[in-house]
Amino acid sequence: MEQFSASRMTVHRAIKELATEGHIYREQGRGSFVAKQIPRQDLLEISDIAEEIQARGGTYFSELRYLEREGPTPVTTHVFGPETANTVARSKVIHFENGLPLQLEDRYVNLDMAPDYLELNFSETSAHQYLIKVAPLQKAEHQLTAVLPNSEQQEQLQIQDNEPCLLLKRKTWSGDTLVSYAELLYPGSRYSFGGVFTPGTK
Repeated sequence: MEQFSASRMTVHRAIKELATEGHIYREQGRGSFVAKQIPRQDLLEISDIAEEIQARGGTYFSELRYLEREGPTPVTTHVFGPETANTVARSKVIHFENGLPLQLEDRYVNLDMAPDYLELNFSETSAHQYLIKVAPLQKAEHQLTAVLPNSEQQEQLQIQDNEPCLLLKRKTWSGDTLVSYAELLYPGSRYSFGGVFTPGTK
């Protein structure tokens, strides 16, 4: 109040908004403190994780763990339909920021829409960058949940067995055709999601 010659009400509102945005946290009887900043993605946007990390000054690299054509499975049949279930590729990639795993990407891709996916060099490009070029994004669907990772995921993310994660399930279409279904897993202590909605705007 003294530093900015502001009223108590203005300062209280500013602190409340900072807490809502995650910049500070408040403890009853102790006060307000600067929060540890972790990366945050707008849930309403789709971005390339490599570009996202580099934009905030981080060092990015990835490890490809799996890339194969996927035969008809309960997942491919349910997601893509029985008529497309036999033309799907699956990839598993770990994305790192500053040496720490930030995202496990488990992705299924419609090869009718992305025929060169199995030949993709993941050290030079990402699935997102390739798919945007060959099948321009026109529709997306998101589902975000909190989960406890299994032992394999804990090892890949280098986290403890009691750390919750954020699981983002994403479907993307080009025209009326489903191109990709991805399950993106993030350690809860290293990543967050948010968004801003303003009523009355388009």
